[in-house]
Amino acid sequence: MKLNSAQKRALIQASKLGIDHIDTTILHLKIECPEAFHTDRTLRKRRFHHQPASDAPYCGFVVDRNA
Repeated sequence: MKLNSAQKRALIQASKLGIDHIDTTILHLKIECPEAFHTDRTLRKRRFHHQPASDAPYCGFVVDRNA
């Protein structure tokens, strides 16, 4: 499931107000529609183009970010 138009607008508005507003908005959105966000389980199935910079789980990647 994807975010609906109102949810996307809320996130865009939060981005204009700073990281604290973004974090709060994301917390609310995760409650409203948790299926729109990745979890460790779903990330483990993902194949990224660039190697993730974080320790997030993933299945694989195409390009090593250090290359």
